[in-house]
Formats: sequence, structure tokens, C-alpha cells
Amino acid sequence: MKRMFFLLGWGFPLLSVFGQNDSLPTIFVAPFVRDGATSIEGWQPAMGQGLAEMLITELGKINKFQVLESTALEQLKDEIRLGDDGWVAKDEKVDKGGFAGADFMFRAKVTRFGAKSQGVDLGGFVPGSLGRLGVKKNTSDVRIDWRVVDVANRKIVKTGEATAAETGVGFKVGVNVSGHGGGIGFDNKEFMGSALGKATVKALAKIIEDVKPLPVPVSGRQRQKANAAAAQQATTDSAAAALRNTSGKVLAVPGKGVLVVSLGSKHGLKDGDKLKLYEAIELKDDKGAVVFTEEKLAGEITLNAVQEERSKASYDGSAQVKAGWIVKAN
Repeated sequence: MKRMFFLLGWGFPLLSVFGQNDSLPTIFVAPFVRDGATSIEGWQPAMGQGLAEMLITELGKINKFQVLESTALEQLKDEIRLGDDGWVAKDEKVDKGGFAGADFMFRAKVTRFGAKSQGVDLGGFVPGSLGRLGVKKNTSDVRIDWRVVDVANRKIVKTGEATAAETGVGFKVGVNVSGHGGGIGFDNKEFMGSALGKATVKALAKIIEDVKPLPVPVSGRQRQKANAAAAQQATTDSAAAALRNTSGKVLAVPGKGVLVVSLGSKHGLKDGDKLKLYEAIELKDDKGAVVFTEEKLAGEITLNAVQEERSKASYDGSAQVKAGWIVKAN
């Protein structure tokens, strides 16, 4: 465990995120909240975010999720605003709308945090506060209830709880209600050296051990994207099939075995495609008006030069092809 204290530092969340696999499902860590009447965010605003930062560091190491930034969103938005306000060159600015979407959310609630004998002990060092520093040997314990939630459908993928206790140096500063406790995180040496800090690290390590073997399902967001893509592809395929089923005509016969037809790439055709050629036999009434057209299969043609709305084709059959004959892809 001491080795873990040495390795984990403020810069590691960034380094771990850079090494992540883009194909992994995305997850963000919500700031930890406190169960009970005393809110972590009300008493010590840095604590809920600090615990989230610690977990982001650890989640980024297990190569199961692509971890999204969740504790510095306002700073990221400020970077976008700098470009929008003209402070950043147009070719350098970050555009709005580029944030990655989250597949899952990691949500946690701290149900116990501090010395058992003193109840909730929101420790920290506050420079200039009017509180009284208390350093003594005590037993601190931490309990964190957590869950992984599918963002798209609110389904809980996994729940768990992590408890840990440690006996050692206490970490306590009494402050006014309006005061702020010291930062909670790997970068706070006083916290990491205390019994409370060591118990916190143990609890987070247990969470990671429970998350590592978690079989991650396809998220609701990915299913929505896949369904939308499938629907779009079906529409495209249907339109392409309709175009390919469109009948065309022989526009001209410029030479023996050479035809120009009224179908092309617009109809989903390409060089080398083969079409069926039909002789159009017209039946007329006694006044010479066409009342019925029959199609007689005359053979097959091969497209040699395809343009958008017409193509040149070759025909090696024996029929005397004429303009007006019918060609079909199927």
C-alpha cells in the first residue's frame, strides 16, 4: 500500500486518460455525496470532488472504461468560450459540441467517513481558520456505497459497497460552519499520512477490485446509435434497391454490339454490372395506338462506362437491338 501512496499523484488522471482505448465504453464519475444530515458538499466542498478525483485516477488504470473528465467541466467550457469570444485564432479554437457522450455514470455515496468514536470527522487543514488542530491516535473508518448506472436508460449495471478502517494519526480541524476543510486527495500529504487517508485509499482500492471483473454490457446509448445507424442503412438500402429495380431504355445503338442505356451510377450501377435486355413488343389497336407492351428477353448486356444517368454497354447477342428496348438490373 505504501507503494501506492508514492505512485499516485495529481498528474496521473491526465496521464491515464491519454493512454485509454477509444473503443472502450465511456464513463464519468459524479462528485461523491454524503449520506445524512451533514452534507460533504456543504461542510467541505473540496471533499466530494476530491474523492471523485481519486477514483478517476484509479479507473483510468484498469483499461475497462474510457474515463471522461467530470470535475473540471467549467474550465473546459471556459476554453470554448475563449475561442467564441475571439481570444483564440479560428484555426486553433475548440468548437462547442465536441464533448464525448457518456455510456455509464459512476455514482457513490459516503455513508461513513471519520473516527468511529467521534462520528463524522471531516478532516483537513485550513490555513488561517479559527478552528483547533487535533492530532492524535485514533481509528478511522470509511464506507462508500457505489453503483454503475447506464446513462441512457437509468438501469443499474452493478452496485457495491467498500469499507475500510485504519488506526493511526488523526486528521481533524474544527472550523466555522462557513469554513472549508482541507483538500481530500492523493496530493494532500497530511490527508494521505493520516488514518483517514489510508482508510480512504483502502476503500477505493476495494471498489476498483470489484469493478475490474465487471462484465460491461452494451450501453443504452450505443444501442440507440446502432439502431439509428441500422435504420439509416435500411433506408439507404431500400432506396438503392428501388433505384436498381428501375427500368431503363436503350437510348441509342451507335455501333454493332454497342448500346447507350438510360441507367447509371445514380441508379446504383457501376462498371461491370450486367443488365437484362428485353425487346419491347407493342400491340396496337386498329387505329395504330399502342394498347399493350410485351417484354421478350433478348439476352444480357454489360456496362462498360457508367455515368450518372446513362451508361455505355456491350451486347454480344444475335438480336437486332433498337432504341426503346428495355433494360433492367433484376
